[in-house]
Amino acid sequence: MPEKRLRDDQRIMIMYIIDTCIAPPGRPQRGGAEKQLLLLAASLNKDLFRPIIVQLITAPMTSVSIGKIDDVEFIHLPTERFYSLSGLRQIARLSSMARGKSVSIIHTFFEKAEVMGWLAKRLSGVPIWVTSRRDLGFKRKKVYDRIFKLASKDCTSCIANCQAIKCQVIEKENIDPDKVGVIYNGLDTAPFEHSLNGAAFRKEIGVDSNTPLIGMVANLNFEIKGHQYFIEAAKRVQVKISKAQFVLVGDGQLRSRYEEMVRSLGMQGSVHFLGKRDDVAEILSQLDVSVLCSTSEGFSNVILESMAAGKPVVATNIGGNSEMVVAGVTGYLVPPADSGSLAEAVASLLNDPDMRRRMGENAKKQVADLFSIPAMVEGYEHLYRSLVTELLISKASPRGVDQEGRTDRVV
Repeated sequence: MPEKRLRDDQRIMIMYIIDTCIAPPGRPQRGGAEKQLLLLAASLNKDLFRPIIVQLITAPMTSVSIGKIDDVEFIHLPTERFYSLSGLRQIARLSSMARGKSVSIIHTFFEKAEVMGWLAKRLSGVPIWVTSRRDLGFKRKKVYDRIFKLASKDCTSCIANCQAIKCQVIEKENIDPDKVGVIYNGLDTAPFEHSLNGAAFRKEIGVDSNTPLIGMVANLNFEIKGHQYFIEAAKRVQVKISKAQFVLVGDGQLRSRYEEMVRSLGMQGSVHFLGKRDDVAEILSQLDVSVLCSTSEGFSNVILESMAAGKPVVATNIGGNSEMVVAGVTGYLVPPADSGSLAEAVASLLNDPDMRRRMGENAKKQVADLFSIPAMVEGYEHLYRSLVTELLISKASPRGVDQEGRTDRVV
């Protein structure tokens, strides 16, 4: 029998706080964390949970979700600097909002939200604070490292999206290991479940259906994304397989540098810069090999999307990549910053169509089995209910809660 829907004042109110924003319906989300948060909040069992998403980004209201959409409440609380006078006022507003809405759980995403959520939790008396770690902190300012180390001791639970990040959190932030768990990202596989017509895309870049096509989806704002190694590897691959073509999906401030690198290697007709695209699923469906060559990575949604598209993946052996790519089964893992090894792995796949097909099928099955949205949502629902149950038990017992086995609630 389905669970009976509780009254609003009985359902668990969860306040999500994120530095960025959730784009309005019909507009693409700006990043992986935003997609994951929207999927989570929208998919929670609304008979038991009442989600609210507070967005801290200072952006025009037209680019931010506001109001109630699919039983999720969206609030825009623009905050430029939390340590300014206006920032302190916003923290006070956040605390008042948490009290007024009887929030039971605050769940934070990214640096500003971490600080403001922590302070709001302490000021409002919200009993449970869940903090998130979604990357290895390569963009994080040193001051936030110090704040995280201090604030994290006050969290109820810290959730990483892969084992690699979990290990780093325990080592660098000195959080009690019993508080740290892993819940993997979930992927909406619907865009990849039907045969996609990519003929128009191949025509757009001037290649036919028999041309080997290798691609990478990543922004061009940071050197750690490894575009230089992709381009160097492309040159090596083309020496062996002259018909091979390469596409780079994404845009950013380093684009002109990499375009110049392509020109200097004489590959203008072989490496295609596509910029930002809304048809990533269609592009991935046309690749023969998908590549990710970052030198620092947490848990890449692009790898999951490539696998869902049924493509073998060649990725650097860093962060959570090895938790998705099974070497020799769904693709290959290569050392970071090693264009020679990258080229060799790509060429071996291009030269063996049967292996490509087999790895692609394995990849598609692995995503469906391990990285589905229902699996992710179930993990968070179990976490939230466990935390609330522990709280109720601790209030009822003067001796508190037995902490043994706490991490059994998540992966």
